[in-house]
Order: sequence, then structure tokens, then C-alpha cells
Amino acid sequence: MDATPHDNESVVGEECHIISGKPKGPRYNPEFSADKIDSYSNLILLCRIRHKIIDDQSETFTTGILRQLKANHERWVAETLELATFHESLPVAKSIEAKFLKVKLSMPELLTNMKKDLSKEGNNFIRELFIISNHWALNVANPCFIYYFEEHENLQGKIHILENYGFVIDMTPTPTSVKKYRLTEEFVELLLTS
Repeated sequence: MDATPHDNESVVGEECHIISGKPKGPRYNPEFSADKIDSYSNLILLCRIRHKIIDDQSETFTTGILRQLKANHERWVAETLELATFHESLPVAKSIEAKFLKVKLSMPELLTNMKKDLSKEGNNFIRELFIISNHWALNVANPCFIYYFEEHENLQGKIHILENYGFVIDMTPTPTSVKKYRLTEEFVELLLTS
């Protein structure tokens, strides 16, 4: 989690075992070599909540599923780093502007609303947004933007596209929480200058 004006950032990742070394632990396998318990191949990095979930629900989150999740994530990281390396060889401003233009053409109404929200007096430092139904109640302490499914067709899909392009970051704390995102500074600048 990001730093606050009063505190440093908070590291929320936990080193988790796919196969437990304890006989009553989750996914324990007596045939698994004890010297491999703390090996890289038997570890996965998770947040505290997901760590608890996978350990409490070890019949659902089997060894095979956890290894597949880890492999999928490692593949995604490798592809993302490869793509980032490719984009570094391009002029940065052009690649970001080209992405923004694609997004602007595919969802003009949503981006127009975002620009209006950011341009309102007092909103220049707001970067968090929630997407919800207008039938839900949302109680938040800090100023934020709220976009409603009923007002924007395929809102979740549009937000996923913004996330894929690196314009928003998913900040949703748990899988059952209301979807929360943070706008990147590059995206805000492009919105306000377009």
C-alpha cells in the first residue's frame, strides 16, 4: 500500500507455502521432500487475505491450482516486462499518446465524464474511483469519483481496458469488495490536456 503523509508504505505480500511442511498443514504431502519445503518452486507470494483463504480452503485451492496460478502470473509478468522493454525502445510520449487515443476513441463518453470530474473545482487531487450500481450505498471517508454501471454500458470492461493500458490501477482490497481503482498521473494529464 502507498505511503501516507504520516507513514511509510506498507508491504502486504506474504511468502506462502504451496505444500505445507507441517503434517496437519494445508496441502501437506508426506512424500514431498522436507528440503524442498522452502524452495522457490513451493512458494507463492500472496496478500494476507488470500493467504488465509487458500489455507482455509485447501480442498478448493489444491497444489495443482496454486502451481497453475503461480505459472500464469509468472508468464504474465514475463510478457509484461517484455512488452515494457519493447515500449522503452519507442518514444515514450508517442506510445502513451497512441494508447490514450485508442482508449478515447473506444469510450468517449466515459473519458468525457472523467475529464469533467477532474476539472471541477476542488477535484484536482482526487485519483480514486469506485464503480458501483446506482442501487448500492457506498460510504467512503476520502473524496473519490463514483461511476455507475447503469450510466456507462460495459463499464467494467472499459475499466479493464484502462487497466490493461496502465491508465488505472486496481486497488480493490478483497474479491468481494466494491471495485476501487486509482487513476495514474499520466492518464490524468492526458485527460486534462485532450
